[in-house]
Amino acid sequence: MSLSKITLNFRRSIFPSRHTLFLRRQNLVSRNSEPVPFQLSLYRPYTNSAPNDFEKWKSAWNKKWTPIRTYLRSIALIKLAWDTAVFLWSGGVILFAGDLLYIWWVSHSNERLINETMEKGTRPKLTVLNNEHVPRPEIIKLLERIFQPSKNHSYYHVVCGEHGTGKTTLTREVANKVGQGVIYVDIPPNFNKLGDEFGKALNFSFEEDFSITLKLKKKVFGETKSETVQSYSKWERAMDAFMRASEVYKAKHGKPPIIIYDNVSRLVHKNSEILDILQDYAKDDAIENNYVAVFVSSEGSVPRRMELRSAWSRADKPVIEIGDLSKEETMEYLIKKRGINSVEAERLYDLVGGRLVDLKYVADKSLAGQSFEFIKQSIFTEVKKKFDSANLLQNQSNHEAGKRLIRILLDSKEINTDLFREYFKGEKYSEVLEANVFAYHPSRDRVTFQSQSTECYIRENANIFIKQKSWFHK
Repeated sequence: MSLSKITLNFRRSIFPSRHTLFLRRQNLVSRNSEPVPFQLSLYRPYTNSAPNDFEKWKSAWNKKWTPIRTYLRSIALIKLAWDTAVFLWSGGVILFAGDLLYIWWVSHSNERLINETMEKGTRPKLTVLNNEHVPRPEIIKLLERIFQPSKNHSYYHVVCGEHGTGKTTLTREVANKVGQGVIYVDIPPNFNKLGDEFGKALNFSFEEDFSITLKLKKKVFGETKSETVQSYSKWERAMDAFMRASEVYKAKHGKPPIIIYDNVSRLVHKNSEILDILQDYAKDDAIENNYVAVFVSSEGSVPRRMELRSAWSRADKPVIEIGDLSKEETMEYLIKKRGINSVEAERLYDLVGGRLVDLKYVADKSLAGQSFEFIKQSIFTEVKKKFDSANLLQNQSNHEAGKRLIRILLDSKEINTDLFREYFKGEKYSEVLEANVFAYHPSRDRVTFQSQSTECYIRENANIFIKQKSWFHK
């Protein structure tokens, strides 16, 4: 191997790659005296302090490219935002247009569905079990005549009775039996659901219930002030649709349809203006013979309010009252339908009379093994709450007047309303009646005890109201 090759291999093995080592003469001269600096000088890399042309070009390009790159990036972001906005706008337009088309289709379908509902009737569900159903043929026939009006029928009807006498059951039974042309609306306890009940009865859809845009608006912005009264506008729209359908039905069948408002007593205290509007509608459409309205109430306060208005002129008179079962009907229910022995059935009848809701309660308790004394005390506890509400208990404001009136009722069973007003004047008249100790009967303008259990409670507490011994069978 030649000397030049040996030298080249030595340099490659000693010096690092991509570095050029420069050995200075003065360092070589002093290597014997200063070995460390000499060794360091051997490994010190050599870098050219002056940049070459490529580095200069690259540095200049980076200075110019940086703002250009930033600008291009901003343009890309703007384009992306624009494309996104266009996409969302286009999608929103398509959604809104589709929603409007759907609303139109549902609105168009509403008329057809309501007309179909008028043909077959609402047909409300019956909730009474067969073993608890009590046939009342006379009332059934009376309601059938009302629900099948003649061509020239020109008045509306009011059906009333105390809570638990079976009004709703009988009304639903006849509405199902008659079927065609009978629309049944159950006034809900929650007024905000009134419009939904009208829609349910008529098979009517409201746009705010199926419109996607309106649902999104409500979800994003919440319920606005105007929407808090949406139930009112709902039932009005449903009534408008019913009135149009009534004209179609009458033209086809030659007689007006029926609309039943059940449980209207739920309107009389907090939403009495709605009751007034329904009564005014009933009067106007009775005159025009478009439809026949039937108001079903469990409180005497409803006919009392309706009687005081001019719209009462088109009400059928007297008011139809649904009362308690007769003793014969009560015995048949307790003995044959519920399987209670005749002695116990007699005692239960003496306690609660023929009030269906009370009969069901005492029959259930008796069949469950509860003693008669326990059943009696549970009934009296509820009656006492009513006396307390009417301020008729001892040391209450209406006690003395109530005692005098109670003695009269125990002898005569009923009194006219004028005499009742003498004992309870002004606001006390309605206050006492609404407590359900006494009952108002609009068909004969009389006042009685609200129920048999009320009279039993009075006799059992003779030391408070009268001087008389307990009268129950022992």
